[in-house]
Amino acid sequence: MEEEGKREDRKWVITWEGFVQELKKAGYIAAPMVAVSVLQYLLQVVSVIIVGHLGALALSSAAIATSITNVTGFSLLVCLLILSFFLTFFIKVL
Repeated sequence: MEEEGKREDRKWVITWEGFVQELKKAGYIAAPMVAVSVLQYLLQVVSVIIVGHLGALALSSAAIATSITNVTGFSLLVCLLILSFFLTFFIKVL
């Protein structure tokens, strides 16, 4: 009975120090993913900047090609993800 009373009296208090500790823990996990995303974006930006020195036509062509490649690649990855999900689901069902 005493343990139940102690559990009811306990309250969750969010302190600034606790928040900072949790933020650091999440930051250690998320920092590499953020760095990879930024570097992948910068790779495309640098490519377009370098092509921009060749002229307006080359710049517009490279920008359109990069956009089409990104959309096509993203669509393909999402399609494969959905397909793999359904295949694993149907294999488990059958």
